[in-house]
Amino acid sequence: MPRVRITEQAQSELDAILEYYERVGAGDFAEVFEERVIAKIRKLERFPRMGRVVPEIRDDAIHEVRYRNHRIVYLVDREEEEIVVLTIFHASRPLGDWGGSEE
Repeated sequence: MPRVRITEQAQSELDAILEYYERVGAGDFAEVFEERVIAKIRKLERFPRMGRVVPEIRDDAIHEVRYRNHRIVYLVDREEEEIVVLTIFHASRPLGDWGGSEE
């Protein structure tokens, strides 16, 4: 079973989303949001290719899953020994620059 790793960038983005919900008085939702995002990410260990290929990139190794209005973009290595979560962001934003590095 492949292991999942979350890049510093993706963790920072998740933290920023949670901080936003805390700031606007939705702390309870922030907790649920974090639990559900982590559950989605953990599910990738069993089903690494469950997400679709990211249409902006069209690389068979880079997939995404969604939770609510957020995209969780991840890399599946060629041997499926590791899944690397690259970025987590609101779907209304463009993919932008996820750094291009696997840290």
